[in-house]
Amino acid sequence: MRLIFLVNGISKTSIPWRWAEFFNWHSSQLKVKMVSIGDLTTNIADIKKSVDIVHGHHVKAMALFLVVNIFLRKKSVYTVHGSYLFLSRINTALLNYIFRYADRIIFVNKMLYDVLPLDMKHLIRDKYEIILNGVETNYSYVKRDVYKKYNLDESDTVLFHPARFVPEKNHLRMIRALKPLIEKDRRIKLVLAGDGRLKQDIEEQIGELKLEENIVMLGLIERDEVYNFLEKCDLFLMPSLSEGLNIAFLEAISMHCRVVISDIEQFVYPLQAYGLNPGDINVTFVDPLDEKAIALGIQSALKKERKRTYDCSDFSLETMMHKYESVYGGLPA
Repeated sequence: MRLIFLVNGISKTSIPWRWAEFFNWHSSQLKVKMVSIGDLTTNIADIKKSVDIVHGHHVKAMALFLVVNIFLRKKSVYTVHGSYLFLSRINTALLNYIFRYADRIIFVNKMLYDVLPLDMKHLIRDKYEIILNGVETNYSYVKRDVYKKYNLDESDTVLFHPARFVPEKNHLRMIRALKPLIEKDRRIKLVLAGDGRLKQDIEEQIGELKLEENIVMLGLIERDEVYNFLEKCDLFLMPSLSEGLNIAFLEAISMHCRVVISDIEQFVYPLQAYGLNPGDINVTFVDPLDEKAIALGIQSALKKERKRTYDCSDFSLETMMHKYESVYGGLPA
């Protein structure tokens, strides 16, 4: 089957890009091409002639395609990666359109379905499925000395946070929670890997709290560097207010990191679904709205031994890929 992964913009660090690479390398059934919304019109002839399925990952791109698909009549799948609760009015209307006209809707987490209003659930009542995200549990990454590159000392206590700078990632509260810990131990370093619209707000708060020496902002980094940080860091920190199914969180577990995450359903549910005990996989839950709870969770996690022997195969990208193969194969003719 020939597939198009349709996105707003193509990024080699994005989830769809990783899936496309993995599917092309490991699936005997699928051949995937990434197409951005800006390139959609130039690919219409190719889609009409030789593409079997268009699989959308972003609201605007998929809604535009479904308008064009009135004439193309191609099979379509849409994956919901983020919460309905954080959509703008325009994107909410577009998602309604997608739910009405896409052949199959996939949610990466049960909670993303649960928060939908009843009228939206009604639109997809016979055509939705929940497929949890997977990660490359045996990813072969290039070893690099990321501490040396980013001026971190081996004696530093490094807390790693790879995420977009958006409100739901809870950066400002996380930074405030760290201040008393840093005042007690100046070796603590928070490493932020990401970018986004809250960058200026984050920089201003770092300055106001006089934490410039202890919070390192890397910007966007390569995937191999993410894995090098996961291998070396003392703790993976993600006290989010909301999530889809956070890939970095699963990658951190697969790398046997100490993990501190919020006790929201989007983090709790995947562990329950996979039958994983948080204590067996280095996971500590905290209340994302309570700065003291975040600080105490970090302190507690850092005292625990890093367990390195548990099995991660249930949330492998290969397992996820086979579920998508079944979805594609079961689409109506």
